Amino acid sequence: MTGGIGPIRRHHIGYVGMICAYWDGGDSSKIKGLRAAFNGCDPQVIPFDSVEQLATTARRRILDIVVIPATGLSEQELEIAQQAKAIPALLVIPVVMWHDCPDEQTVQRIAESDIDDLVSGCTDSPAAHARLRAILRRSQRDLDVNPSSRLPGPTTVERILHAKLASKEDFALCYADLDDFKAYNDYYGYFYGDRVIKMTSRIVRETVFEFQPDGFVGHIGGDDFVFIVDPKRVEKLCDTIIKRFDAEIGFCYDPRDRRNGYIISHNRRRVAETYPLMGLSIAIVINRDDTFQHVGELSHMVADLKKYAKTLPGSNYVVERRSKY
Repeated sequence: MTGGIGPIRRHHIGYVGMICAYWDGGDSSKIKGLRAAFNGCDPQVIPFDSVEQLATTARRRILDIVVIPATGLSEQELEIAQQAKAIPALLVIPVVMWHDCPDEQTVQRIAESDIDDLVSGCTDSPAAHARLRAILRRSQRDLDVNPSSRLPGPTTVERILHAKLASKEDFALCYADLDDFKAYNDYYGYFYGDRVIKMTSRIVRETVFEFQPDGFVGHIGGDDFVFIVDPKRVEKLCDTIIKRFDAEIGFCYDPRDRRNGYIISHNRRRVAETYPLMGLSIAIVINRDDTFQHVGELSHMVADLKKYAKTLPGSNYVVERRSKY
């Protein structure tokens, strides 16, 4: 995977750009409550009066949450919610029932259904508003987690970097990338490629937390990892990661390829090419004395340094010694 930590279009801070679909066949007064819950971010509330209309909206827009108001719990309300969960475009989007005062039977029925969550309370209930915000935060967090490594993804990485820069503390941003991973993945297949990703994430995660328990490790995607640590520890930490990676990576190849020290795979032009055993390249950019003011500056410099690191043979780490540009 090439490139840096790109800008995150949505959801990196608060609920800016939040889009909610709202069933208009129920209690329309709760639209006011939705706006109050996400006050300050100007949420866009899109009403729908049928599942078909909701499905059309979900195909055209990226929704954040679907809210179905209820005063009792009619079969229609329950059916609308369950049909909403069956829409392919909404499989990972929370579908929530908002009920003024649910009894025990209602709570049980919703819990046993495919509905993601239940919010209880009247339109102007602060507790109900807080619950809605919590549901959305949880959804954004879960969507950001990489399924292979179980590490936080680019949205969380950007949020952490914003916080680090705002605090004006010194830190080292490290960008780790596997060398020749695509050739390996094409040669052995995605199943074994995923095992390499999991192995690499384990080595990076365990080593970072061994050296710095309060360090941060994220997974940008593919074979790209990010970790943020104290500049005083960074070089020894990266050297340890590389030694542990090199000690294990050979066992991800069959004995013949391991003995040869290479594989022969076809490149994008369908020409056979020789690729060495995978290495790990780490680019390190240090924010010291408030050098950087914006995540984009860090992203640009660490991506550029990573390209240079990948031109070097074998596993290595490179520290940016230049001032920012």
